Amino acid sequence: KSIYFSYSYFLGKQDFSKFFVYIFVDKKDKNLDYLLGKEISKLPNNFTVFTNSSQNVETLLNHCLLGRYRFDEYKSEKKEDKINFFVDKDTEKIFDKRLKTVENIIFARNLGFTPSSDLYPETFAELVKNTKFKNTKVKVFDYERIKKLGLGLLEAVGKGSHKKPRMVVLEKIVDKSYKTIGLVGKGVTFDTGGIQVKPGDSMYEMKGDMCGAANVFSIMKELDDKDLKVNIVACLVLAENHISGESFKPSDILKSYSGKTVDVIHTDAEGRLVLADGMSYISKNYNLDKIITMATLTGACMVALGFRYAGIMGNDEKLINKFLDYSENNFEKYNKLPFDSYFVEKTKSEIADLENLCRGVYAGSTMGAAFLSNFCLNNEKYTHLDIAGTALNSFEPYGYANKGMTGFGVDSVSFILKNL
Repeated sequence: KSIYFSYSYFLGKQDFSKFFVYIFVDKKDKNLDYLLGKEISKLPNNFTVFTNSSQNVETLLNHCLLGRYRFDEYKSEKKEDKINFFVDKDTEKIFDKRLKTVENIIFARNLGFTPSSDLYPETFAELVKNTKFKNTKVKVFDYERIKKLGLGLLEAVGKGSHKKPRMVVLEKIVDKSYKTIGLVGKGVTFDTGGIQVKPGDSMYEMKGDMCGAANVFSIMKELDDKDLKVNIVACLVLAENHISGESFKPSDILKSYSGKTVDVIHTDAEGRLVLADGMSYISKNYNLDKIITMATLTGACMVALGFRYAGIMGNDEKLINKFLDYSENNFEKYNKLPFDSYFVEKTKSEIADLENLCRGVYAGSTMGAAFLSNFCLNNEKYTHLDIAGTALNSFEPYGYANKGMTGFGVDSVSFILKNL
C-alpha cells in the first residue's frame, strides 16, 4: 500500500499524445521494480513523469530509460521516446547522478548490438581514442606494436582476420599514493570459434563477445569525473577470432607477453588468451593491488547460472563479498563459483607451461578463471566476472534488462570502484 499510481490524459489538440504519470512513493518497496516496470512498459512514446521520491527516483529512471530501451540504429524508421522528468530540489542531484550512469549502461548496450562489420578492433580502438575524457589517458596499441611487444596470445587470436587486433589501455591516476586497480575487458568483436568453428545457431550472437570490453570502456566513462580513492588502469583486448590460412590452430604452442607458453587445446577458448596478455601487460607495467576481469567467457556459466546471475570467482574474498553484498539489494546479481589451488594446478600442460582448455576437469567457468589467474604476475588479488549469460541475455527481458545485450556489469563494477 506504499505505492500509488495516478494517471491523467490531456485531450487538447496540442497535447493529445501526451500521457502524464504521477508517482508518489512513501518508502522503498521490494515490489517497486515489478510494479514500475509493468506500468511504465504500457506507456506511449511521449510522456511526462513527476516524482517527489528521492528514495525511488533511481528505480524510476531505470525503468523509463533502461526498461524501455530498444536498439534501432539500423532501422529505416526509428521510434523515439520523448520523456520529460519533473523532480523536486531534494531529488535533482540524485536524478542527475543516476542519469549519467544509465546513459553509460545504454552506451554499453549500443556497442554490444553494433554488428562487427562496423565495430571491429580498429574502429573500437578509434572510438575510445576519440572519447573526450577529462581525467583519463588513453593509449592505443596497433597490430605492429602488439607483435613488437610480444603479446603473442592476442596476436595469435586476431591474426586470422584481415581486421587485425588492437589493445587499448586507459589510465585514471587520481593520486600516486593510492592503490591501483586493474580492470581487463574481453573484446572479441566477432567469434567464429576459429578453426574449431562454432555451430551456426551459436554464432549469431557472437558480435556480442566484446561486451566485457564495452562494459569496461563504459565504466571508465562513468568514473572519469569521479573523485575516487583508488587509481584505475583498464585494458581492452580487441580481436576477431576468424578462419583463414593464418588462423591459429589446435596444438599450436603460443608464447604470451608474460613469457609463459600456452598449448592450444581449443581455438574457441580464445577469450582467456586475449585476456591473459592484457592482464600480463598491466601487471608488469603498473603497480597493481587487484585485477578484475570481465568477459563473456564460458557457456558453462550459462549452464550453471542461467541468464540472471553472473559468475564471480577468484582469490580476492574481500572484493567478492562486496559484489555479493551489492547483489542482495540491487538488480545486477552475482553468484560465487568455487576457486582454489586445485583448479589452478589443473591448468598446467605436459608440453608447455599451460593449456587453454583443461580436459576432464569440467567446472568450465572456474577453469577459465583458474587459467587467467596465472597471469597475475605479481600475485595481485584476482576477481573474475563471467557475464556470458547476463550480458548476452538471449532468453527474455526481465526487470529493466532487455533481451540481447544488457550492459550487465557497468552498474555494479562502477558502484564498487566508487566505494573502495
